[in-house]
Amino acid sequence: MLAEKPVRAIILLIISNLLLLVVTVFVSTLFPFINPLINQLIQILLTFALLSLLVFLLVPFIYKLPQDYASFSDYLRGIRLPLSSPYSRILLFTLISYVIFVLCQLAGSFLYGQYTFDVTRILPPNSYYLLNINPALFEEIMFRGIIFTILLALISKRRSLILSSTLFGLVHFTNLLHGVNPDTLLYTSAQVLWACGMGFFWGYLVLKTGSIIPGIILHYLSNALDPLWLFVPTLLLAVDLLYKLVFAKFLPLFLSILLIELLTNPKSPMCIQSYQSLS
Repeated sequence: MLAEKPVRAIILLIISNLLLLVVTVFVSTLFPFINPLINQLIQILLTFALLSLLVFLLVPFIYKLPQDYASFSDYLRGIRLPLSSPYSRILLFTLISYVIFVLCQLAGSFLYGQYTFDVTRILPPNSYYLLNINPALFEEIMFRGIIFTILLALISKRRSLILSSTLFGLVHFTNLLHGVNPDTLLYTSAQVLWACGMGFFWGYLVLKTGSIIPGIILHYLSNALDPLWLFVPTLLLAVDLLYKLVFAKFLPLFLSILLIELLTNPKSPMCIQSYQSLS
């Protein structure tokens, strides 16, 4: 069984995911050009269909990962996408985290000194991530649902968290396949760093809530709405990336973890009894 060969299983999962994304891009080029928005929607729908086949059919029934489950509902519970869950905890931690992320990004924008609230920054032609749930949904299922679960069966929670988030970050180096120049190398390197950090945080939330739902929601909101809150109109890519790394990623994830620890640690005076850590 693949579940008994974790390295092979994880490599197969990542390759399968990347191949389907390549197929999606190729197939979407076969459609006649209508307009940018319609063609974006075609690519999004194709990606959704193919990745759904991967994570909801191929992985549980052919690969039999993270293990051989008796039913599809058992698979959903196994990857922490259950039909029933402690939703009060999920909603509270998701809301707390997102408020912290928004406030930190606004702080970065005001520190830079040129913030304006402009909803057109996320509207067409800049609406790709607003319309696209695929990265948030399928990356969380793949890395925090399937791969994280495979690792948890073999090594400690801490090592599983570090390894799965590192893999998640490193996979973003594949974005260099679109082309390599100094700017794309710098941007992709920064993206790998913040993907490692955010992957660690979303995995941490899995341990705290027993669900990948907070990660899916926060991942989507980060992709879709960050341009609303963090506005750094600079021509210097390094400055833009520095603000993103600090104010959109690492500062808010650190503060979110700190607050959630205070709410779930039995030794903390702020601990909510019913929300004590699941981990």
